Amino acid sequence: MNKDKLLYFDTETTDTQSKDILQLALLTDDPDIYLNMYFKPVQEISFGAMAIHNITPEDVENCPKFEEAQIPEKGIDKEYKGSTNLSEYLKFLAKKYIWVAHNVEFDAEVLMKKGIEIEDMICTLKVARNVLTTPDGRDLESYRLQYLRYYLGLYKKEDKKHITAHDALSDVYFLRDLFKYFQNNTKLSIENMILITKQPQMMREMTFGKYMGKTFEEIEREDREYLEWLAESMTDKPDLQWNAKRALDSGPRNRTQPLF
Repeated sequence: MNKDKLLYFDTETTDTQSKDILQLALLTDDPDIYLNMYFKPVQEISFGAMAIHNITPEDVENCPKFEEAQIPEKGIDKEYKGSTNLSEYLKFLAKKYIWVAHNVEFDAEVLMKKGIEIEDMICTLKVARNVLTTPDGRDLESYRLQYLRYYLGLYKKEDKKHITAHDALSDVYFLRDLFKYFQNNTKLSIENMILITKQPQMMREMTFGKYMGKTFEEIEREDREYLEWLAESMTDKPDLQWNAKRALDSGPRNRTQPLF
C-alpha cells in the first residue's frame, strides 16, 4: 500500500436498514479539502433516526438527491480533474485516500449503496476496542465516539465552534482528534490500524447470557464447553464467534491481548 493520506468521514442516514444517505461530511489533514452536504433521500426518515441526528424531512426537502448532487465550489481536492458530479468526485477520493470512520463498515456500506467503493479503510471503533481497556484489563463502559471524546479528555483541546449535537461534520472533527490520539499515544502504524479494521471486533467480555460481564478467559477456565458451543454455533455473530475461538486458542495461561 503506497497511500499515506487520510480522509475522515461520517454519514447520517434515514435508518439503519435501508441506510439511505442524508448527510456526508469529510475532512482531510489539508484544511483546504473538506465537504459537508445534505441530500433528499428516497426512503422516509425514521423517527428513531431523527431523534439521533435531528435531520427532518423539511430540512432536506430542497436538497438534491445524491445521484444528482454536484461538487461545491470550495473544499475540492485540486488534483481532481473530472466532472462536477459528486459521485465521480467521491470515487476519485476513494482511490486516493485511506478513509477513516468510527464503525467504518456502516458508513462504507452507505456509500457503497451509491456506487462509491472505498479501497482502504480504518475503523477507529475497532482500534479503540483493541487498545483501550480499564486499568484491570476489561472493556470500557462504552466505545462510542462521544464517550471516548470525554474519556480521553479530547474535548479539552477541541475548537468549540465545531460542536453541533450529533451532526456528521462535528463527529468528523471528533473523529480526527481520536485518530490523532491513537497516532500519538500508541505504537500502532497506519498499516496496523488497517489490519485491525479487517479483523472482527475485539471483545474482552460477554455482553449477554449467564456469563455476562465475565471475560472470555474466565469463561474458558470455568466452562470451556460453553465457549466451544459459541465458536461452533454463532455463525450470525462473527465478532462473538471470533473472540470465543481466540479465547479457546489462547488457553487458560494467556490473558486477552490486543492484536498489536
